[in-house]
Amino acid sequence: MKHPAGPPMTLGNMRGLGVRRLIASCLNDACRHTALIDVWSYAAETEMPYFSSHVVCAKCGGRGNKIDVRPNWKEQPTQASLVGKEWR
Repeated sequence: MKHPAGPPMTLGNMRGLGVRRLIASCLNDACRHTALIDVWSYAAETEMPYFSSHVVCAKCGGRGNKIDVRPNWKEQPTQASLVGKEWR
């Protein structure tokens, strides 16, 4: 059984996890453009769905449900685990 979805992630929560930028990917098969979005100037309480509805692909002009916007987890700092190995 699936659990109900929790509240949307905020930029404050994302920044607390060490991530400072979003990655936007165009879902248009003919385009597939990706870009990093620096969101440092937005308020910490700004929710992630805000960006999904406002981002426009710079290559093809796609918008709305044609753009996938997520935290750029690749920039999250590595942390040592309880067994001494690093993980993201």
